[in-house]
Amino acid sequence: MKIIKTSIVILSCQMLAGCSWLYGEDGLVKDSSYEYVNARQTKDIQIPGELTQKRKVNFTPVPAIGEKAKQAPYGKEVKVSAPIQILAVLDNIRIDKKADNPAVFILDDSDFLWRSIIEIFEENEAKIEKANKQELVIETDWLAVDERGVWLGVAGEDDIDEFRAKYRVKFTDGVLKDEKRMEVSRIAAEKLDDETEQWQPVPSFWQDSADMLNLLISSYDKKAATRDQARKAAMVAGFKVQMAKDEEDAAALVTEASMEHVWEKLPKVLEALEFDVNDRDRRLMTYFVNYQKEEAGFFASLFSEEKELLPIDAGDYQVTLRQLGERTAIVFRDGQGEPLNSQVLTKLYPTLSQLFGDNR
Repeated sequence: MKIIKTSIVILSCQMLAGCSWLYGEDGLVKDSSYEYVNARQTKDIQIPGELTQKRKVNFTPVPAIGEKAKQAPYGKEVKVSAPIQILAVLDNIRIDKKADNPAVFILDDSDFLWRSIIEIFEENEAKIEKANKQELVIETDWLAVDERGVWLGVAGEDDIDEFRAKYRVKFTDGVLKDEKRMEVSRIAAEKLDDETEQWQPVPSFWQDSADMLNLLISSYDKKAATRDQARKAAMVAGFKVQMAKDEEDAAALVTEASMEHVWEKLPKVLEALEFDVNDRDRRLMTYFVNYQKEEAGFFASLFSEEKELLPIDAGDYQVTLRQLGERTAIVFRDGQGEPLNSQVLTKLYPTLSQLFGDNR
């Protein structure tokens, strides 16, 4: 038994000796736990000039350490705000990433865009100091903002008791056709000194202008949605048509509805007439369609009602819109562009009058 214990002790000593041979400072596998103390400092990261962005502010400062930490704010006193991003999430809006001030490209009617921004300020009772449509510049009077620079949506000297700012909205031509570029900048900002009761200037940052741009984009989106809903309602609304002649003395249907309204409604009418729309040319205000008469088979005639066929031959046709004074003329033509005669159009009139007058 004593021999066995002696053997175990000797074996344990050999194992410990083996570990020191494998690990340790002189071992085969060296300990790297403290190698960092000998590491050399690397060079500072150099950011290319084109990647820098002007007028940024540090919204997440690193807390002070050492003696400076005793005087630095801590806990709830540390004001941390989330980074500001431009909310260009709409289909017709994209960000101008190369702009010094927050800016977006908006694909929309320029008059509607101008009116929308003016109305946003007016609806919030914000005074406008300058609104020059020729220069496409809007500048506000003093607006009440909070400590972070966010517009409070109120105006007037009586409502501004601590912070205030002025903003400029500038429109220029965009890159794409019918596109406008809208840039927002905070051009002045002040804070009221409690002791002197005098306004003192304070700096403006990129985020301050981005906040206002986001507010304008959001409000514009609501106005555009309301407009688009009205357009859809007008598109399905029916209107009255009458037999007449166009400027070239061709048989036509005329209506008091706008050409845009007729253009939007026409595909529904053609579909109800079982025309296939092959193409359309908005410059010519023309739909290119095809009509095929369906010949009902034996079983179809048994189980379905017989459809009334149009008094025209199968083939290609064109439907053209023309301005006729303040009215819109609708001319049906054959495949070669010749207007259908008045006898054919007279036969089609009852059906067309009903379809154009329906809400569809």
